[in-house]
Amino acid sequence: MTPARRKQFPHIVLIIPRGEAVRNFLYSDTLPLLAQQARVTILSFVDDARFMTSFEQYADIVQLPTFAEKRVVTELRHLIHESHFRWLWSKVAQNVWELRTHKADTLLRKLRWAVTRASTRALAFRPILEQLTRLENELTWRFRPNDYFVDLFQRLQPDLVFNTSHIHGAAGSLPTRVAHRLGIPTVGFIFSWDNLTSRSRIFEPYDHYLVWHEPMQRQLLTIYPHLKPEQVHVTGTPQFDYHFKPEFHLSRAELCARMGLDPSRPFIFYTTGMDKHFPEEHRHVRFIADTLQTLDIDPPPQLLVRTYAKGTSDEMKALARSGLPDVVFPEVKWDEQWLIPAYEDLSEYTSCLKHCAMGINPASTVSLELMMFDKPVMNIGFDPPGSDLPRAYRWSRHIDFDHYRPVADSGGVMVAWSQDDMKRMIRAGLEQPAIRRQAQADYLAGTFGFTLAGCSGECVTTTLLQLGSRR
Repeated sequence: MTPARRKQFPHIVLIIPRGEAVRNFLYSDTLPLLAQQARVTILSFVDDARFMTSFEQYADIVQLPTFAEKRVVTELRHLIHESHFRWLWSKVAQNVWELRTHKADTLLRKLRWAVTRASTRALAFRPILEQLTRLENELTWRFRPNDYFVDLFQRLQPDLVFNTSHIHGAAGSLPTRVAHRLGIPTVGFIFSWDNLTSRSRIFEPYDHYLVWHEPMQRQLLTIYPHLKPEQVHVTGTPQFDYHFKPEFHLSRAELCARMGLDPSRPFIFYTTGMDKHFPEEHRHVRFIADTLQTLDIDPPPQLLVRTYAKGTSDEMKALARSGLPDVVFPEVKWDEQWLIPAYEDLSEYTSCLKHCAMGINPASTVSLELMMFDKPVMNIGFDPPGSDLPRAYRWSRHIDFDHYRPVADSGGVMVAWSQDDMKRMIRAGLEQPAIRRQAQADYLAGTFGFTLAGCSGECVTTTLLQLGSRR
């Protein structure tokens, strides 16, 4: 694109504050399509020239630094965070209070937690939270660490600033707020389906939001009634696009060769959760592995265990090294420093979903992805065999979380509440794989609507171009 042509297009800044945003918006169709009709600048937290140079053909790349904020700002933000949770009182919020109570195991911690409970109860009202959020926004601006982003945006003169992950990427918060103060339209992507009920308050004053589907749109408008429907855009999430693109589908033979599986035998795809949220999970994996050895099924199934890149316990790693028969723990190809999936991981993960006989996970987004491939799904609603977990850490709580309960109630997944359930459901999944497909299709259609067609990256691009062109 010539300099003259570049000036005719809107200038859009993509803030990439975490590794998974690379998968969603740089690997997907979003960036190359956006670059065809816009000038693009990437503010990237990734400080790896070898990695980021692969995107230079589409955008200018600027390093995204982080700066320490004043304590008065961070303390106020934490208080609002706790108060919002108490007002929202979602199942996750209730469990957070359980966990905090459990961890208050000394007199000093008990006193601190008592003070926090009392103060947050007093502030847990919508009008108060809205006033406090405005105060937090004002203090964040007045006590900003420096004018780095003021100077940057005055130099770049963007027409739109898009924070590709409103949560889990703290580096994206300050530039978003600065852009808003300078009168530059801002857009935030609600990163995951659980974020509105599990990640507390959205502090950044976004002008527009992108969400996965209409239920998230309704939920966002309910929690933040000052927003107007035209500010919340349903685009889908590009992380699912790869599942609908044939170029990311490996043949069964190639996938099995990469994973170390026997292609002539079925395999169950087990995906672990984050170790701090699903304690003692290695016990479940071992029980499933032992169960598979007792099943009278020909040919005998294999177990493929994909560990969670952002949190795997030492016990699970030891189990992976123990050489369980017919169990494979493949390398998960994510960069450990930046937590970015390797590009080849996209096709390997998608192909595992496509070629597995059934999937097992505690209660996660993977269930939705397995349903997209018409696969039987089993979730786990009981504590690992032989464990003795405090009530606050019970596994069943994940089934009851606000975002997941509709999935469990849809009939599209099986929920094992005991070891006997687990044995029976593994057999049912392998021998009757189609029994829940209609329920799965009904849930996906009713929840995701038009967004599951491999075109979310394109939809994000179209929305950003429309919003950027208004300026």
